[in-house]
Amino acid sequence: MYEIARELNIESAEILKYLTSIGEFARSASSTVADPVVRRIYQNYGASQESATEVSLTERPSVTPATTYTWQANPVKEPTREDVLRKVAKLESTFPEARAHKKMLQALGSQFVHAEMIRTPDGRESGFALARFSGAIEAAFGLTREVAFFYSPYHDLQIRSFVLAKDRIVKLKREVTPDLIFFSAPDERITVKLKDWSKLQFTAVPLPQNLGPEPIALISQLRDYIYARDLFYETTPVSGQNFFGRKTLLQELRDDIVNQRASGLFGLRKSGKTSILLKLAETLESEHLLPIFVDLETLPSPPVDPSPDFMREVASRISSALQSRDVDAGQLDAVASQPTVSSFKTALDRAVRQLSDKHVTLVLLLDEIEFLTPSDQVDTQEGEYPGVAQVLASLRAVAQSSDNFTFILSGLTNHILENGRLYGRPNPLFSWAKARYLGPFSRLEADELATGIGARMGIEIQEGALEALHDASGGHAYLYRNLASEVVATLPMDTYRRVMRKADVLHRLIPWQRGVAGNVEEMLNHLARYYPTESVLLEALKEYPRDFAEIARDEDRAIHHLISLGLIRENSGTFELSVLLELK
Repeated sequence: MYEIARELNIESAEILKYLTSIGEFARSASSTVADPVVRRIYQNYGASQESATEVSLTERPSVTPATTYTWQANPVKEPTREDVLRKVAKLESTFPEARAHKKMLQALGSQFVHAEMIRTPDGRESGFALARFSGAIEAAFGLTREVAFFYSPYHDLQIRSFVLAKDRIVKLKREVTPDLIFFSAPDERITVKLKDWSKLQFTAVPLPQNLGPEPIALISQLRDYIYARDLFYETTPVSGQNFFGRKTLLQELRDDIVNQRASGLFGLRKSGKTSILLKLAETLESEHLLPIFVDLETLPSPPVDPSPDFMREVASRISSALQSRDVDAGQLDAVASQPTVSSFKTALDRAVRQLSDKHVTLVLLLDEIEFLTPSDQVDTQEGEYPGVAQVLASLRAVAQSSDNFTFILSGLTNHILENGRLYGRPNPLFSWAKARYLGPFSRLEADELATGIGARMGIEIQEGALEALHDASGGHAYLYRNLASEVVATLPMDTYRRVMRKADVLHRLIPWQRGVAGNVEEMLNHLARYYPTESVLLEALKEYPRDFAEIARDEDRAIHHLISLGLIRENSGTFELSVLLELK
Protein backbone atom coordinates (compact mmCIF):
# COMPACT_ATOMS: atom_id res chain seq x y z
CA MET A 1 0.00 0.00 0.00
CA TYR A 2 2.57 2.58 1.03
CA GLU A 3 4.59 1.95 -2.15
CA ILE A 4 1.53 2.74 -4.27
CA ALA A 5 0.96 5.87 -2.16
CA ARG A 6 4.58 6.92 -2.68
CA GLU A 7 4.29 6.42 -6.44
CA LEU A 8 1.09 8.52 -6.52
CA ASN A 9 2.66 11.11 -4.18
CA ILE A 10 -0.16 10.96 -1.61
CA GLU A 11 -0.48 9.82 2.00
CA SER A 12 -1.21 6.14 2.72
CA ALA A 13 -3.97 7.19 5.13
CA GLU A 14 -5.81 8.84 2.24
CA ILE A 15 -5.80 5.59 0.25
CA LEU A 16 -6.99 3.65 3.31
CA LYS A 17 -9.88 6.10 3.71
CA TYR A 18 -10.74 5.71 0.02
CA LEU A 19 -10.74 1.90 0.29
CA THR A 20 -13.13 2.08 3.25
CA SER A 21 -15.46 4.29 1.20
CA ILE A 22 -15.70 1.68 -1.57
CA GLY A 23 -16.18 -1.25 0.81
CA GLU A 24 -12.66 -2.65 0.67
CA PHE A 25 -10.56 -3.46 3.72
CA ALA A 26 -6.84 -3.00 4.37
CA ARG A 27 -5.28 -3.30 7.82
CA SER A 28 -2.47 -0.82 7.32
CA ALA A 29 -0.16 0.84 4.84
CA SER A 30 1.85 -2.39 4.58
CA SER A 31 -1.19 -4.42 3.44
CA THR A 32 -1.47 -5.80 -0.08
CA VAL A 33 -4.52 -5.37 -2.28
CA ALA A 34 -5.96 -7.30 -5.20
CA ASP A 35 -5.35 -6.28 -8.81
CA PRO A 36 -8.82 -4.81 -9.54
CA VAL A 37 -8.55 -2.68 -6.40
CA VAL A 38 -5.10 -1.44 -7.43
CA ARG A 39 -6.54 -0.29 -10.77
CA ARG A 40 -9.40 1.53 -9.01
CA ILE A 41 -6.91 3.33 -6.77
CA TYR A 42 -4.86 4.56 -9.73
CA GLN A 43 -7.96 5.58 -11.64
CA ASN A 44 -9.43 7.39 -8.63
CA TYR A 45 -6.30 9.52 -8.21
CA GLY A 46 -6.04 10.47 -11.85
CA ALA A 47 -3.40 7.99 -13.06
CA SER A 48 -3.69 6.92 -16.67
CA GLN A 49 -5.20 3.59 -17.61
CA GLU A 50 -1.75 2.52 -18.78
CA SER A 51 -0.28 3.20 -15.33
CA ALA A 52 -3.08 1.31 -13.65
CA THR A 53 -2.59 -1.66 -15.93
CA GLU A 54 1.14 -1.71 -15.25
CA VAL A 55 0.62 -2.67 -11.61
CA SER A 56 -1.63 -5.64 -12.41
CA LEU A 57 -0.02 -8.85 -11.21
CA THR A 58 -2.17 -11.15 -13.28
CA GLU A 59 -2.52 -9.33 -16.60
CA ARG A 60 1.19 -8.47 -17.01
CA PRO A 61 3.52 -11.27 -15.89
CA SER A 62 6.60 -9.05 -16.08
CA VAL A 63 7.45 -7.37 -12.80
CA THR A 64 6.97 -3.65 -13.15
CA PRO A 65 8.30 -1.27 -10.48
CA ALA A 66 4.85 -0.93 -8.92
CA THR A 67 4.43 -4.69 -8.71
CA THR A 68 7.83 -5.08 -7.13
CA TYR A 69 7.03 -2.36 -4.60
CA THR A 70 3.78 -4.12 -3.65
CA TRP A 71 5.43 -7.42 -2.72
CA GLN A 72 8.57 -5.77 -1.33
CA ALA A 73 6.73 -4.04 1.48
CA ASN A 74 8.59 -4.64 4.75
CA PRO A 75 11.59 -6.21 3.00
CA VAL A 76 14.07 -8.58 4.62
CA LYS A 77 17.63 -7.35 5.00
CA GLU A 78 20.26 -9.22 3.02
CA PRO A 79 22.36 -11.44 5.32
CA THR A 80 25.85 -10.17 6.04
CA ARG A 81 27.40 -13.04 7.99
CA GLU A 82 30.27 -14.57 6.07
CA ASP A 83 29.34 -18.17 6.91
CA VAL A 84 25.78 -17.68 5.62
CA LEU A 85 26.96 -16.00 2.42
CA ARG A 86 29.52 -18.74 1.86
CA LYS A 87 26.96 -21.52 2.29
CA VAL A 88 24.45 -19.78 0.01
CA ALA A 89 27.18 -19.43 -2.62
CA LYS A 90 27.94 -23.15 -2.30
CA LEU A 91 24.26 -23.92 -2.82
CA GLU A 92 24.17 -21.71 -5.94
CA SER A 93 27.28 -23.29 -7.45
CA THR A 94 25.91 -26.80 -6.91
CA PHE A 95 22.37 -25.95 -7.99
CA PRO A 96 22.28 -23.06 -10.53
CA GLU A 97 18.49 -22.92 -10.22
CA ALA A 98 18.99 -21.78 -6.61
CA ARG A 99 20.76 -18.68 -7.96
CA ALA A 100 17.70 -17.87 -10.06
CA HIS A 101 15.41 -18.43 -7.08
CA LYS A 102 17.55 -16.13 -4.92
CA LYS A 103 17.21 -13.35 -7.51
CA MET A 104 13.45 -13.85 -7.58
CA LEU A 105 13.30 -13.71 -3.79
CA GLN A 106 15.36 -10.52 -3.67
CA ALA A 107 13.10 -8.88 -6.25
CA LEU A 108 10.24 -9.66 -3.86
CA GLY A 109 11.95 -8.17 -0.81
CA SER A 110 12.87 -11.65 0.45
CA GLN A 111 16.15 -13.45 1.15
CA PHE A 112 17.82 -16.78 1.67
CA VAL A 113 18.95 -16.62 5.31
CA HIS A 114 20.35 -20.13 5.74
CA ALA A 115 21.82 -22.82 3.48
CA GLU A 116 23.50 -26.18 3.85
CA MET A 117 24.37 -29.28 1.86
CA ILE A 118 23.02 -32.69 2.85
CA ARG A 119 24.94 -35.85 1.94
CA THR A 120 22.65 -38.64 0.69
CA PRO A 121 23.38 -42.36 1.19
CA ASP A 122 24.67 -42.73 -2.39
CA GLY A 123 27.30 -40.02 -1.83
CA ARG A 124 25.56 -37.21 -3.74
CA GLU A 125 24.55 -33.88 -2.26
CA SER A 126 21.13 -32.28 -1.84
CA GLY A 127 20.67 -28.62 -1.02
CA PHE A 128 18.62 -27.19 1.81
CA ALA A 129 17.90 -23.49 2.35
CA LEU A 130 15.64 -21.28 4.42
CA ALA A 131 14.06 -18.12 3.06
CA ARG A 132 12.44 -15.27 4.92
CA PHE A 133 9.72 -13.60 2.87
CA SER A 134 8.87 -9.92 2.91
CA GLY A 135 6.25 -8.67 5.34
CA ALA A 136 3.79 -8.19 2.49
CA ILE A 137 4.10 -11.80 1.33
CA GLU A 138 3.95 -13.17 4.87
CA ALA A 139 0.78 -11.19 5.54
CA ALA A 140 -0.83 -12.29 2.30
CA PHE A 141 -0.19 -16.01 2.82
CA GLY A 142 -0.20 -16.37 6.59
CA LEU A 143 3.53 -17.04 6.94
CA THR A 144 5.23 -16.19 10.23
CA ARG A 145 8.49 -18.16 10.03
CA GLU A 146 11.26 -19.05 7.64
CA VAL A 147 10.25 -21.35 4.77
CA ALA A 148 12.34 -24.28 3.55
CA PHE A 149 13.66 -24.77 0.01
CA PHE A 150 15.00 -28.23 -0.96
CA TYR A 151 17.15 -29.01 -3.99
CA SER A 152 17.47 -32.58 -5.22
CA PRO A 153 19.97 -33.62 -7.93
CA TYR A 154 17.92 -36.60 -9.13
CA HIS A 155 16.24 -36.73 -12.54
CA ASP A 156 14.05 -39.53 -11.19
CA LEU A 157 12.89 -38.05 -7.89
CA GLN A 158 12.12 -40.67 -5.25
CA ILE A 159 10.01 -40.36 -2.12
CA ARG A 160 13.10 -40.88 0.05
CA SER A 161 14.26 -37.37 -0.97
CA PHE A 162 10.87 -36.01 0.06
CA VAL A 163 11.14 -37.77 3.44
CA LEU A 164 14.71 -36.45 3.85
CA ALA A 165 13.48 -32.88 3.32
CA LYS A 166 10.66 -33.27 5.86
CA ASP A 167 13.02 -34.81 8.42
CA ARG A 168 15.46 -31.92 8.04
CA ILE A 169 12.72 -29.42 8.88
CA VAL A 170 11.85 -31.36 12.03
CA LYS A 171 15.44 -31.76 13.19
CA LEU A 172 16.62 -28.25 12.37
CA LYS A 173 17.07 -26.14 15.51
CA ARG A 174 15.31 -23.09 14.07
CA GLU A 175 11.76 -21.78 13.97
CA VAL A 176 10.77 -23.05 10.52
CA THR A 177 7.32 -23.23 8.90
CA PRO A 178 6.51 -26.89 9.68
CA ASP A 179 3.95 -27.67 6.98
CA LEU A 180 5.34 -26.04 3.82
CA ILE A 181 8.41 -26.51 1.60
CA PHE A 182 9.52 -25.44 -1.88
CA PHE A 183 10.97 -28.38 -3.79
CA SER A 184 13.27 -28.33 -6.83
CA ALA A 185 14.56 -31.28 -8.90
CA PRO A 186 15.41 -31.89 -12.60
CA ASP A 187 12.50 -34.31 -12.86
CA GLU A 188 9.82 -33.54 -15.45
CA ARG A 189 7.24 -35.28 -13.25
CA ILE A 190 8.07 -33.34 -10.08
CA THR A 191 4.65 -31.68 -9.89
CA VAL A 192 2.78 -34.98 -10.21
CA LYS A 193 4.99 -36.74 -7.68
CA LEU A 194 4.84 -34.01 -5.05
CA LYS A 195 1.07 -33.84 -5.35
CA ASP A 196 0.91 -37.57 -4.65
CA TRP A 197 3.31 -37.39 -1.69
CA SER A 198 1.95 -34.25 -0.06
CA LYS A 199 -0.73 -34.49 2.57
CA LEU A 200 -3.08 -31.89 3.99
CA GLN A 201 -0.74 -31.41 6.95
CA PHE A 202 2.34 -30.90 4.75
CA THR A 203 2.41 -29.07 1.41
CA ALA A 204 5.29 -29.29 -1.07
CA VAL A 205 5.34 -26.51 -3.65
CA PRO A 206 7.15 -27.66 -6.83
CA LEU A 207 9.71 -25.44 -8.51
CA PRO A 208 9.85 -27.00 -11.99
CA GLN A 209 12.69 -26.31 -14.39
CA ASN A 210 10.39 -24.26 -16.66
CA LEU A 211 9.18 -21.99 -13.86
CA GLY A 212 10.52 -18.89 -15.59
CA PRO A 213 12.67 -16.03 -14.31
CA GLU A 214 9.95 -13.55 -13.31
CA PRO A 215 9.47 -13.15 -9.53
CA ILE A 216 5.70 -13.24 -9.89
CA ALA A 217 6.02 -16.90 -10.95
CA LEU A 218 7.22 -17.75 -7.44
CA ILE A 219 4.29 -15.88 -5.91
CA SER A 220 1.87 -17.64 -8.28
CA GLN A 221 3.19 -21.07 -7.25
CA LEU A 222 2.89 -20.18 -3.59
CA ARG A 223 -0.63 -18.84 -4.09
CA ASP A 224 -1.87 -21.85 -6.04
CA TYR A 225 -0.70 -24.34 -3.41
CA ILE A 226 -1.59 -22.33 -0.31
CA TYR A 227 -5.08 -21.61 -1.65
CA ALA A 228 -5.64 -25.25 -2.62
CA ARG A 229 -5.45 -26.31 1.04
CA ASP A 230 -8.58 -26.67 3.13
CA LEU A 231 -7.24 -26.86 6.66
CA PHE A 232 -10.69 -26.46 8.19
CA TYR A 233 -11.85 -29.82 6.89
CA GLU A 234 -11.02 -32.46 9.47
CA THR A 235 -12.73 -35.80 10.09
CA THR A 236 -10.13 -37.09 12.54
CA PRO A 237 -8.74 -35.64 15.80
CA VAL A 238 -6.53 -32.59 15.29
CA SER A 239 -3.15 -32.03 16.84
CA GLY A 240 -0.03 -29.90 16.46
CA GLN A 241 -0.52 -26.49 14.87
CA ASN A 242 -4.07 -27.44 13.79
CA PHE A 243 -5.18 -27.43 17.44
CA PHE A 244 -6.64 -24.16 18.72
CA GLY A 245 -8.29 -22.95 21.89
CA ARG A 246 -9.13 -24.89 25.08
CA LYS A 247 -6.17 -23.28 26.85
CA THR A 248 -7.90 -23.11 30.24
CA LEU A 249 -9.08 -26.71 30.07
CA LEU A 250 -5.65 -27.95 29.01
CA GLN A 251 -4.04 -26.12 31.91
CA GLU A 252 -6.56 -27.62 34.34
CA LEU A 253 -5.76 -31.12 33.07
CA ARG A 254 -2.03 -30.44 33.33
CA ASP A 255 -2.56 -29.28 36.92
CA ASP A 256 -4.46 -32.50 37.65
CA ILE A 257 -1.49 -34.51 36.40
CA VAL A 258 1.10 -32.47 38.25
CA ASN A 259 -0.92 -32.81 41.46
CA GLN A 260 -1.65 -36.49 40.76
CA ARG A 261 -5.41 -36.07 40.59
CA ALA A 262 -7.41 -38.46 38.40
CA SER A 263 -10.03 -36.68 36.32
CA GLY A 264 -12.62 -37.26 33.62
CA LEU A 265 -13.27 -35.24 30.47
CA PHE A 266 -16.80 -35.51 29.06
CA GLY A 267 -18.44 -34.05 25.97
CA LEU A 268 -20.61 -34.74 22.95
CA ARG A 269 -19.38 -36.75 20.00
CA LYS A 270 -17.10 -34.73 17.70
CA SER A 271 -16.65 -32.06 20.37
CA GLY A 272 -12.86 -32.46 20.42
CA LYS A 273 -12.23 -34.75 23.42
CA THR A 274 -9.73 -36.96 21.60
CA SER A 275 -7.97 -33.91 20.16
CA ILE A 276 -7.52 -32.54 23.67
CA LEU A 277 -6.05 -35.81 24.95
CA LEU A 278 -3.65 -35.97 22.00
CA LYS A 279 -2.64 -32.33 22.51
CA LEU A 280 -2.16 -33.03 26.19
CA ALA A 281 0.07 -36.01 25.37
CA GLU A 282 2.03 -33.89 22.90
CA THR A 283 2.69 -31.14 25.43
CA LEU A 284 3.41 -33.52 28.32
CA GLU A 285 5.84 -35.96 26.74
CA SER A 286 9.31 -35.27 28.02
CA GLU A 287 12.20 -36.86 29.81
CA HIS A 288 10.19 -36.99 33.05
CA LEU A 289 6.63 -37.49 31.78
CA LEU A 290 5.36 -40.52 29.87
CA PRO A 291 1.78 -40.06 28.58
CA ILE A 292 0.13 -43.12 27.04
CA PHE A 293 -3.02 -42.66 24.95
CA VAL A 294 -5.39 -45.66 24.77
CA ASP A 295 -8.50 -45.72 22.56
CA LEU A 296 -11.11 -48.04 24.13
CA GLU A 297 -13.51 -48.02 21.19
CA THR A 298 -12.36 -51.53 20.21
CA LEU A 299 -13.56 -53.10 23.47
CA PRO A 300 -16.19 -55.85 22.99
CA SER A 301 -19.89 -55.13 23.47
CA PRO A 302 -22.21 -57.00 25.87
CA PRO A 303 -22.70 -59.80 26.67
CA VAL A 304 -18.87 -60.01 26.58
CA ASP A 305 -17.12 -58.63 29.69
CA PRO A 306 -14.84 -55.78 28.45
CA SER A 307 -12.43 -55.85 31.41
CA PRO A 308 -10.02 -58.58 30.10
CA ASP A 309 -9.64 -56.75 26.78
CA PHE A 310 -9.18 -53.48 28.66
CA MET A 311 -6.32 -54.93 30.74
CA ARG A 312 -4.75 -56.52 27.67
CA GLU A 313 -4.79 -53.27 25.68
CA VAL A 314 -3.53 -51.08 28.51
CA ALA A 315 -0.77 -53.53 29.44
CA SER A 316 0.34 -53.79 25.82
CA ARG A 317 0.53 -50.00 25.38
CA ILE A 318 2.45 -49.48 28.60
CA SER A 319 4.83 -52.31 27.70
CA SER A 320 5.70 -50.69 24.36
CA ALA A 321 6.31 -47.35 26.05
CA LEU A 322 8.52 -48.89 28.73
CA GLN A 323 10.69 -50.63 26.16
CA SER A 324 11.36 -47.24 24.55
CA ARG A 325 12.66 -46.10 27.97
CA ASP A 326 14.81 -49.23 28.49
CA VAL A 327 12.55 -50.50 31.29
CA ASP A 328 11.78 -54.18 31.70
CA ALA A 329 8.17 -54.91 30.68
CA GLY A 330 8.11 -58.70 31.13
CA GLN A 331 5.25 -58.77 33.64
CA LEU A 332 3.10 -56.49 31.49
CA ASP A 333 3.71 -58.71 28.48
CA ALA A 334 2.42 -61.65 30.54
CA VAL A 335 -0.74 -59.68 31.38
CA ALA A 336 -1.26 -58.88 27.71
CA SER A 337 -1.28 -62.60 26.91
CA GLN A 338 -3.34 -63.77 29.92
CA PRO A 339 -5.01 -60.90 31.82
CA THR A 340 -6.25 -61.18 35.39
CA VAL A 341 -7.02 -58.34 37.78
CA SER A 342 -4.35 -59.37 40.29
CA SER A 343 -1.61 -59.81 37.67
CA PHE A 344 -2.59 -56.50 36.04
CA LYS A 345 -2.31 -54.59 39.32
CA THR A 346 1.00 -56.26 40.23
CA ALA A 347 2.54 -55.59 36.82
CA LEU A 348 1.34 -51.98 36.74
CA ASP A 349 2.63 -51.32 40.24
CA ARG A 350 6.06 -52.75 39.33
CA ALA A 351 6.24 -50.68 36.14
CA VAL A 352 5.40 -47.50 38.03
CA ARG A 353 8.09 -48.22 40.65
CA GLN A 354 10.67 -48.84 37.92
CA LEU A 355 9.78 -45.51 36.31
CA SER A 356 10.01 -43.82 39.69
CA ASP A 357 13.66 -44.88 39.87
CA LYS A 358 14.15 -42.96 36.61
CA HIS A 359 12.12 -39.98 37.91
CA VAL A 360 9.44 -40.56 35.27
CA THR A 361 5.68 -40.08 35.81
CA LEU A 362 3.31 -42.37 33.93
CA VAL A 363 0.01 -40.84 32.73
CA LEU A 364 -2.74 -43.00 31.21
CA LEU A 365 -5.13 -41.16 28.84
CA LEU A 366 -8.14 -43.47 28.43
CA ASP A 367 -10.41 -42.34 25.59
CA GLU A 368 -13.99 -43.48 24.77
CA ILE A 369 -14.50 -44.70 28.35
CA GLU A 370 -18.19 -45.46 27.73
CA PHE A 371 -17.10 -48.61 25.92
CA LEU A 372 -15.87 -49.87 29.30
CA THR A 373 -19.20 -49.01 30.93
CA PRO A 374 -21.86 -49.45 28.18
CA SER A 375 -24.84 -48.10 30.10
CA ASP A 376 -27.08 -48.16 27.02
CA GLN A 377 -27.07 -51.98 27.12
CA VAL A 378 -26.24 -52.95 30.72
CA ASP A 379 -27.24 -51.60 34.13
CA THR A 380 -24.00 -49.94 35.20
CA GLN A 381 -25.04 -50.00 38.85
CA GLU A 382 -26.06 -53.65 39.27
CA GLY A 383 -24.93 -55.37 36.06
CA GLU A 384 -22.85 -58.54 35.84
CA TYR A 385 -19.38 -57.15 35.05
CA PRO A 386 -17.66 -56.91 38.47
CA GLY A 387 -14.29 -57.07 36.70
CA VAL A 388 -14.72 -53.48 35.49
CA ALA A 389 -14.93 -52.12 39.04
CA GLN A 390 -11.99 -54.32 40.07
CA VAL A 391 -9.80 -53.01 37.24
CA LEU A 392 -10.64 -49.40 38.08
CA ALA A 393 -9.94 -50.13 41.74
CA SER A 394 -6.48 -51.36 40.65
CA LEU A 395 -5.81 -48.08 38.83
CA ARG A 396 -6.89 -46.12 41.88
CA ALA A 397 -4.81 -48.24 44.25
CA VAL A 398 -1.63 -47.79 42.19
CA ALA A 399 -2.27 -44.04 41.90
CA GLN A 400 -2.73 -43.73 45.67
CA SER A 401 0.33 -45.80 46.55
CA SER A 402 2.74 -43.99 44.22
CA ASP A 403 3.76 -40.43 43.46
CA ASN A 404 4.37 -40.91 39.72
CA PHE A 405 1.16 -42.34 38.27
CA THR A 406 -2.26 -40.93 37.44
CA PHE A 407 -4.90 -41.26 34.73
CA ILE A 408 -7.51 -39.26 32.82
CA LEU A 409 -10.76 -40.70 31.46
CA SER A 410 -12.57 -39.29 28.45
CA GLY A 411 -15.94 -39.98 26.87
CA LEU A 412 -19.55 -38.94 26.56
CA THR A 413 -20.99 -40.32 29.80
CA ASN A 414 -19.74 -39.65 33.30
CA HIS A 415 -21.64 -42.53 34.93
CA ILE A 416 -18.24 -43.98 35.74
CA LEU A 417 -17.65 -41.09 38.17
CA GLU A 418 -21.16 -40.25 39.38
CA ASN A 419 -22.70 -43.60 40.25
CA GLY A 420 -22.07 -44.87 43.78
CA ARG A 421 -22.16 -48.46 42.58
CA LEU A 422 -20.61 -49.99 39.48
CA TYR A 423 -21.74 -53.42 38.26
CA GLY A 424 -22.80 -54.64 41.68
CA ARG A 425 -19.75 -53.31 43.56
CA PRO A 426 -18.86 -49.98 45.20
CA ASN A 427 -17.58 -47.62 42.49
CA PRO A 428 -13.88 -46.95 43.23
CA LEU A 429 -13.98 -43.65 41.31
CA PHE A 430 -17.14 -42.25 42.92
CA SER A 431 -16.41 -38.78 44.35
CA TRP A 432 -12.69 -39.45 43.86
CA ALA A 433 -11.95 -38.36 40.29
CA LYS A 434 -13.03 -34.89 39.15
CA ALA A 435 -15.41 -34.48 36.20
CA ARG A 436 -14.69 -31.78 33.60
CA TYR A 437 -16.93 -31.00 30.65
CA LEU A 438 -16.11 -29.96 27.12
CA GLY A 439 -18.68 -27.50 25.85
CA PRO A 440 -18.75 -25.46 22.63
CA PHE A 441 -16.01 -23.02 21.66
CA SER A 442 -16.36 -19.59 23.20
CA ARG A 443 -16.49 -16.79 20.65
CA LEU A 444 -12.89 -15.89 21.50
CA GLU A 445 -11.68 -19.48 21.00
CA ALA A 446 -13.63 -19.82 17.75
CA ASP A 447 -12.20 -16.56 16.39
CA GLU A 448 -8.69 -17.71 17.26
CA LEU A 449 -9.25 -21.00 15.43
CA ALA A 450 -10.74 -19.39 12.33
CA THR A 451 -8.23 -16.58 11.94
CA GLY A 452 -5.26 -18.84 12.72
CA ILE A 453 -6.22 -21.55 10.25
CA GLY A 454 -7.51 -19.06 7.71
CA ALA A 455 -4.20 -17.17 7.70
CA ARG A 456 -2.35 -20.38 6.78
CA MET A 457 -4.63 -20.66 3.74
CA GLY A 458 -4.15 -17.01 2.75
CA ILE A 459 -7.68 -16.07 3.87
CA GLU A 460 -8.64 -12.97 5.81
CA ILE A 461 -11.86 -13.55 7.77
CA GLN A 462 -13.84 -10.43 8.50
CA GLU A 463 -15.60 -9.75 11.79
CA GLY A 464 -19.07 -10.34 10.36
CA ALA A 465 -18.02 -13.73 8.99
CA LEU A 466 -16.56 -14.76 12.36
CA GLU A 467 -19.81 -13.83 14.07
CA ALA A 468 -21.89 -15.74 11.51
CA LEU A 469 -19.71 -18.88 11.76
CA HIS A 470 -20.09 -18.98 15.54
CA ASP A 471 -23.79 -18.18 15.60
CA ALA A 472 -24.67 -20.78 12.97
CA SER A 473 -22.66 -23.62 14.50
CA GLY A 474 -23.21 -22.80 18.15
CA GLY A 475 -19.44 -23.07 18.57
CA HIS A 476 -19.51 -26.88 18.35
CA ALA A 477 -15.98 -27.81 17.25
CA TYR A 478 -16.85 -30.19 14.41
CA LEU A 479 -19.75 -28.13 13.08
CA TYR A 480 -17.73 -24.89 13.23
CA ARG A 481 -14.87 -26.32 11.16
CA ASN A 482 -17.29 -28.02 8.80
CA LEU A 483 -19.15 -24.79 8.06
CA ALA A 484 -15.92 -22.86 7.59
CA SER A 485 -14.76 -25.53 5.14
CA GLU A 486 -17.99 -25.18 3.16
CA VAL A 487 -17.47 -21.44 2.85
CA VAL A 488 -13.79 -21.77 1.89
CA ALA A 489 -14.79 -23.95 -1.07
CA THR A 490 -16.72 -20.99 -2.53
CA LEU A 491 -13.92 -18.40 -2.29
CA PRO A 492 -12.14 -17.43 -5.52
CA MET A 493 -8.71 -18.89 -6.24
CA ASP A 494 -7.51 -16.49 -8.96
CA THR A 495 -6.78 -13.54 -6.70
CA TYR A 496 -3.99 -12.38 -4.42
CA ARG A 497 -6.34 -11.40 -1.62
CA ARG A 498 -8.87 -13.91 -0.34
CA VAL A 499 -11.48 -12.55 2.04
CA MET A 500 -14.29 -14.40 3.82
CA ARG A 501 -17.19 -12.03 4.42
CA LYS A 502 -20.44 -12.44 6.33
CA ALA A 503 -22.33 -12.72 3.05
CA ASP A 504 -20.16 -15.69 2.05
CA VAL A 505 -21.16 -17.53 5.23
CA LEU A 506 -24.86 -16.71 4.91
CA HIS A 507 -24.84 -17.81 1.27
CA ARG A 508 -23.77 -21.35 2.27
CA LEU A 509 -25.83 -21.58 5.45
CA ILE A 510 -28.99 -23.34 4.25
CA PRO A 511 -27.28 -26.02 2.11
CA TRP A 512 -24.79 -26.60 4.93
CA GLN A 513 -27.61 -27.08 7.46
CA ARG A 514 -29.17 -29.70 5.22
CA GLY A 515 -25.83 -31.42 4.84
CA VAL A 516 -25.05 -31.75 8.57
CA ALA A 517 -28.56 -32.66 9.75
CA GLY A 518 -27.69 -36.35 9.72
CA ASN A 519 -24.50 -35.79 11.73
CA VAL A 520 -26.39 -33.81 14.37
CA GLU A 521 -29.10 -36.45 14.59
CA GLU A 522 -26.47 -39.15 15.21
CA MET A 523 -24.88 -37.03 17.95
CA LEU A 524 -28.23 -36.68 19.70
CA ASN A 525 -29.06 -40.37 19.26
CA HIS A 526 -25.74 -41.21 20.88
CA LEU A 527 -26.65 -38.86 23.73
CA ALA A 528 -30.02 -40.58 24.19
CA ARG A 529 -28.34 -43.99 24.57
CA TYR A 530 -26.18 -42.81 27.47
CA TYR A 531 -28.27 -39.97 28.92
CA PRO A 532 -31.92 -41.06 28.55
CA THR A 533 -33.26 -38.63 31.16
CA GLU A 534 -31.41 -35.73 29.58
CA SER A 535 -32.77 -36.67 26.16
CA VAL A 536 -36.35 -36.62 27.45
CA LEU A 537 -35.74 -33.21 29.02
CA LEU A 538 -34.53 -31.85 25.69
CA GLU A 539 -37.76 -32.94 24.05
CA ALA A 540 -39.73 -31.38 26.89
CA LEU A 541 -37.93 -28.06 26.49
CA LYS A 542 -38.64 -28.14 22.78
CA GLU A 543 -42.35 -28.90 23.25
CA TYR A 544 -43.11 -26.99 26.47
CA PRO A 545 -40.58 -24.15 26.87
CA ARG A 546 -42.79 -22.16 29.26
CA ASP A 547 -43.36 -25.08 31.62
CA PHE A 548 -39.88 -26.50 31.44
CA ALA A 549 -38.55 -24.98 34.67
CA GLU A 550 -41.32 -26.72 36.58
CA ILE A 551 -40.87 -30.02 34.68
CA ALA A 552 -37.15 -30.08 35.40
CA ARG A 553 -37.34 -28.90 38.99
CA ASP A 554 -36.18 -32.24 40.45
CA GLU A 555 -33.63 -33.04 37.74
CA ASP A 556 -30.68 -30.94 38.87
CA ARG A 557 -28.06 -33.47 37.82
CA ALA A 558 -29.55 -33.90 34.36
CA ILE A 559 -29.84 -30.13 33.89
CA HIS A 560 -26.21 -29.78 34.96
CA HIS A 561 -25.21 -32.29 32.29
CA LEU A 562 -27.18 -30.51 29.55
CA ILE A 563 -25.73 -27.11 30.41
CA SER A 564 -22.18 -28.47 30.72
CA LEU A 565 -22.45 -30.23 27.36
CA GLY A 566 -23.66 -27.01 25.71
CA LEU A 567 -27.10 -28.35 24.79
CA ILE A 568 -29.18 -25.84 26.74
CA ARG A 569 -28.60 -22.36 28.13
CA GLU A 570 -29.97 -20.87 31.34
CA ASN A 571 -30.75 -17.20 31.66
CA SER A 572 -32.38 -15.76 34.79
CA GLY A 573 -34.15 -19.00 35.63
CA THR A 574 -35.39 -19.69 32.10
CA PHE A 575 -33.96 -22.24 29.68
CA GLU A 576 -33.50 -22.35 25.92
CA LEU A 577 -32.13 -24.86 23.44
CA SER A 578 -28.72 -24.34 21.90
CA VAL A 579 -28.27 -23.82 18.16
CA LEU A 580 -27.21 -27.47 17.84
CA LEU A 581 -30.79 -28.64 18.46
CA GLU A 582 -32.06 -26.43 15.63
CA LEU A 583 -29.87 -28.26 13.11
CA LYS A 584 -31.49 -31.66 13.62
